[in-house]
Amino acid sequence: MSVWLLPENIADMLPREARAIEHLRSSFLKLVTSHGFEVVRPPLVEYVDSLLTGTGGDLDLRTFKIVDQVTGKTMGIRADMTPQVARIDAHILNRSGVSRLCYVGSVLHARPLHPLASRQPYLAGVEMFGSSSVESEREVICLGIESLRQFGLENIFLDLGHTGVVKAILDSDPVSEVVQDQILFALSHKDRSALEELRGVLKEKTVDDLIRLTMLFGSEDVLNQVIEEFSDYPEIPEILESVRRLGRESGADIVSCDFADVAGYNYHTGVTFSVNIPGRYQPILRGGRYDDIGERFGRKRPAVGFTLYLREIIAVMDTKRPYAILAPNRLDDAALQSRIRELRENGDIVIEKLPEDNVASLEESFRLDEELVCINGVWTVAARTSNR
Repeated sequence: MSVWLLPENIADMLPREARAIEHLRSSFLKLVTSHGFEVVRPPLVEYVDSLLTGTGGDLDLRTFKIVDQVTGKTMGIRADMTPQVARIDAHILNRSGVSRLCYVGSVLHARPLHPLASRQPYLAGVEMFGSSSVESEREVICLGIESLRQFGLENIFLDLGHTGVVKAILDSDPVSEVVQDQILFALSHKDRSALEELRGVLKEKTVDDLIRLTMLFGSEDVLNQVIEEFSDYPEIPEILESVRRLGRESGADIVSCDFADVAGYNYHTGVTFSVNIPGRYQPILRGGRYDDIGERFGRKRPAVGFTLYLREIIAVMDTKRPYAILAPNRLDDAALQSRIRELRENGDIVIEKLPEDNVASLEESFRLDEELVCINGVWTVAARTSNR
């Protein structure tokens, strides 16, 4: 095997992507910290007992596991940062009231989310602990949409859901717990024939309602249909009115609803939301409410948050080369060095050209429209006049 080959679905982050990721990272942190969110940096590895707490089986399958050479215990390389942030809130900070935390970093997946997905996603996200109100959900959703707008994305398509709708239907049928995995699989694929096969196991009404749910998705008008058709479940109208409010106040360009989307059903405990880009396999933003995650750490707290998949976002962005100024490489020229320092302090990129530098190669990474030239003894930024 060639020594330079990387594992499947693992790739280097080359200069243009790395530069774009760094821009998103700094923009994101500047935005969310201005809203009172504090940055945390969890470790890359933890014991699996805490790393997989309250997350369901999907994350377990995506987690690389290794043996700690010091203790002999099983450790996991993080595949998600939300459980780590929940541990920090519950066990270390142990604050009263609302806690607003944010993070940016890489995770590692044992299995890719889809055939083309990187197994080393670069994530950014926020988590809010201590509030069960719809206002906290609104703050988090709006912040997610604002983040995407700050990145330069337009025509943002927000998809809303709520685990409470499916839960209300399943709770009305005691047998549903036995075949819950089959139900969730059928709902996630909108496989009505698979639901039909559960007649005789589930109540007729349960099967009918689940099948109807797979057909009710789309714009806000769907909410009225769901409220009308599921009016015999007393909790559903209140749930849907909160979803309606969140959609209207989200700031997204287009809002749709899909209550048969059960991704993370065993993890989320309320509203769910995602932002999708046409032609992409996975959402670029995913979030929701997950009130049970801190229970295993001894502190059950309401929680809501979102995760941004920065490498997926970069893939749909027009990443432009930054402007740079070419300068002669003359360390003995004090005036030149002073001018270069001044430009760099003002945020400009200045490349001091070495004899081995190839301008054509540099232009693959930078827009070299200007150079420093000495005019009447003064080093001045001027338009480039040659390709040397």
